Amino acid sequence: MALSEDRISHLAHRIYDRLWKDDLADFPDERRSLACIKEAIASFFSVAEEVDAIVRKKLASYAQAKVPGSREYEILYRKFHQEEMAKRKW
Repeated sequence: MALSEDRISHLAHRIYDRLWKDDLADFPDERRSLACIKEAIASFFSVAEEVDAIVRKKLASYAQAKVPGSREYEILYRKFHQEEMAKRKW
């Protein structure tokens, strides 16, 4: 799922505001803090896209094609997705 820069910025501001309002973090430099949050969001979605592509390719390589949306497909997708995310320590 590719997110636009505007969407990432919006999410970063929401996260920043919530952390500050709930007194979970103090930020000495707002701009730097927002930049770090934006980078983390972009990194997560980049990894998620990569993992999704790998899992879909793995499922497509099965001799008996799995039908997307079927129960079996969803179970295998979740299993492979968790394995790939664990490899990346996410």
